[in-house]
Amino acid sequence: MDDLPPEACSCSALRQAARHLTRLYDGVLAPTGLGLNQYSILAKVDRHGEPSVQQLAALLVMDRSTLGHLLRPLERRGLLTVWPSTSDGRKRVVALTPEGSALLGSAKPFWKSAEEGFHASFGQDEAAGLRSLMRQVTTTDLPDPAGTTR
Repeated sequence: MDDLPPEACSCSALRQAARHLTRLYDGVLAPTGLGLNQYSILAKVDRHGEPSVQQLAALLVMDRSTLGHLLRPLERRGLLTVWPSTSDGRKRVVALTPEGSALLGSAKPFWKSAEEGFHASFGQDEAAGLRSLMRQVTTTDLPDPAGTTR
């Protein structure tokens, strides 16, 4: 593995592809005032009701500190609310506001346009295969830097 060139790095290739694709989605979503990360958060909250921050982070395969950083602007814009759980005060719950739900509804056609554009350029079957492969990547137990598996 030591003699592999830097472009053989799986993580770098995934990140480059993600940045390339994110530019498409961010550009198409721009008229809504949302970026892809923000749209994805609103869509996950909508789909999963009122998840805790920890549950939402797991659904998005994102660490809680990054998610917290992304939630604050959405909360300031009045698109979602975050409050302590009534059943466990240590947990915080996330919910869409009516404004967030309305913006998500108006942004969905833009997201769909980006999705259709990617499928048209990349291919329907290839896009489906890529999603399947990425689900496999996100559910694979990887070695922990400390030596244990996650």
